[in-house]
Amino acid sequence: MKYFSSLAAIATIVCCLLTGCGKSAKSPKIGSDPDAPAAGCNLLLISLDTTRADRLGCYGWKRASTPALDVLARRGTRFEHAYSHVPITLPSHASLLTGTRPPENGVRDNGRFALGKDLPTLAEIFKQHGYETAAFIGAAVLNARYGLNRGFDTYDDEMPRRPTGRPFLDRHADRVCESALKWLDKNHDRPFMCWVHFFDPHAPYAPPKLFLDRTGDPYDGEIAFADAHIGRLLDWLSKNDLADRTLVVVVADHGESLGEHGYNWHALLVYDSNLHVPMIITLPKLLPDGQVCTQLACLSDVMPTVLDLIGWDIPDDVTGHSLKPALLGGDMSPRSIYAETEFPYYSFGWSTLQALVTDDWKYIRAPRVELYDRHSDASEMENLAEERPEIVTRLEGELSHAEESMVLRESAEVDLDAEARSGLESLGYVVSATSQPASAGNRDPKDMLPVVYDYRAAESLLGAGKPNEAIALLEPLVEKSPESFVIFDKLGEAYAAVGRLDEARYMLLDALDLVPNSPETYLNLAHTLAMQGRFPAAIKACTKAIEIGPPPADAEPLLERLKASQAAQRRQIDAAQQQWSIDPSPDAALMLANLLDVAGRAKDAATVLHAAIVRYPDNAPLLNASAWLMATSMESAVRDGSEALKLAQAATSIQSDDPNYLDTMAAAYAETGDFDRAIATLDDAIAGAKKMDAGADVPALEFHRRLYANEKVFRTP
Repeated sequence: MKYFSSLAAIATIVCCLLTGCGKSAKSPKIGSDPDAPAAGCNLLLISLDTTRADRLGCYGWKRASTPALDVLARRGTRFEHAYSHVPITLPSHASLLTGTRPPENGVRDNGRFALGKDLPTLAEIFKQHGYETAAFIGAAVLNARYGLNRGFDTYDDEMPRRPTGRPFLDRHADRVCESALKWLDKNHDRPFMCWVHFFDPHAPYAPPKLFLDRTGDPYDGEIAFADAHIGRLLDWLSKNDLADRTLVVVVADHGESLGEHGYNWHALLVYDSNLHVPMIITLPKLLPDGQVCTQLACLSDVMPTVLDLIGWDIPDDVTGHSLKPALLGGDMSPRSIYAETEFPYYSFGWSTLQALVTDDWKYIRAPRVELYDRHSDASEMENLAEERPEIVTRLEGELSHAEESMVLRESAEVDLDAEARSGLESLGYVVSATSQPASAGNRDPKDMLPVVYDYRAAESLLGAGKPNEAIALLEPLVEKSPESFVIFDKLGEAYAAVGRLDEARYMLLDALDLVPNSPETYLNLAHTLAMQGRFPAAIKACTKAIEIGPPPADAEPLLERLKASQAAQRRQIDAAQQQWSIDPSPDAALMLANLLDVAGRAKDAATVLHAAIVRYPDNAPLLNASAWLMATSMESAVRDGSEALKLAQAATSIQSDDPNYLDTMAAAYAETGDFDRAIATLDDAIAGAKKMDAGADVPALEFHRRLYANEKVFRTP
């Protein structure tokens, strides 16, 4: 710990008064209190998104171009073993600003949660002490709607806009830095807390050419680009004589897997590549320089450390540890670090992961537990769980105790519209549903990486206007991960894009079986039903989307169009009924029955077809239409499998080689429970359809076959 002579203290006080640094209710004097070496100082908090510790020069990466961060490390303390509690941006920053772990602050994933008002934030405490507070945000994942803006006088989260008017999802470090410097220029004569968030190392990696050439690697280039703008902030402190009066904290929210364990990205797994982060704290002349701390640290430690250094009380709710003893060259008690990811559950319905990091071990609770020796296996390649069951038992007990000791808090509600969800998904975060089933699945995320990659590839293909290619990737995933809402939802969207509307409807309904509160899925279902002319059913789906809320932007206009289409459909039915009464021909009957069926009046349609068959008992189209209705209608009063089979057999006896008639017979067999004959009949239909140039929908026949192979019947809505 550094002590100052009275002369030095007086000089510091005079300098503080001249610059305005340290104005607060108690007018603290910089350097006057050895127990609060940062009393009266400003705070510059810099968070780097998606930045691995081992890719910085000061952490030993030879190809790094991080001169600003390297200088900071030489001027202050670098924490060798700092960890994020969660490999996801929003929850990590919630921990950073509240000094709590994700279960304690309620923020567990991007897009779905917002920080509630129960916990004080670092900015609120600075504001209470008379500081000017500002935040400059690099990406929409930290938008003010997620609650981190509490306590900030300025919360600059405005992203640049496209020519269409829609905002980009992030802004580069140069723009973030410019905004921060403008604010600092206006507020440098008052005590300030300034948080600057650089998103640039986040995928996709696309650094400016200068930085790509300098590092030879896109990811390193993005870190170098962010470092250059950290350098601008540090230069501003020096030019304004505030470098010795500003506590600077630099930390990453999480790391990034770059192929380790077969994974590229961050949110799904809890290996060190995703959780080990850089942490540097510096305050020249008031804190030791050139120090490397090898004790464990984590993101929730930042808030109590800052408050302790300044000399303010640490709120009782804070569970992070003050690192002041380590910063002042002392020792800290041994501890463990809790980490988690619930992204696999919320995004795919798979198991969550929890981890415990100790000085010696890394334990991961998963369907297949993992244990790694941190000294001999830093890359976490040799799972020792089976060899060291006693260590697993001990660490599981410690992890369970840590969880039991947490005070759990609910997050605030998030008003997330479809545009915001779409934006987050484009960054790789799967947030198309507001929740998942009530209980987590038991699939181990590390075993599901191929599903993740195929899903993300399909998502990109669909966005690029290639739905057939997306379908080819998504169809096998339905079997591989039947608990994943997003797969059914995205496959339904892809089917609709190519006109395979029955399949789209089934996939969307399966998605809603998993997650019944997704307004976007209901809206997609409404569009699909509308394309089939089933306007009453479409109106119900669209109304449901609006009731769940927040409704997609086009939901209410669509509802009005659907109601207009329904009115027009009723007029068509009236005209068709009049035509049928004048000319009760087979064609008139078929037209009227079809209109009645899609309008949700299957019983009336059946009555028309029955009357027409009495007149024309050998008309194959009438027999087939009536059999299809009896075999597939949602109305139990209309369905009759045995009668449908008789009618279908009569139709095929007249026109035996028509694949559509064989499709109807298969549906009738399925309705009677004879799925083997249904499948055999469809095999004949598919073979015949493939020989025909037109007239049969092979994908639809194959879809029906898949249903029957799973002993499911086909239903019209």
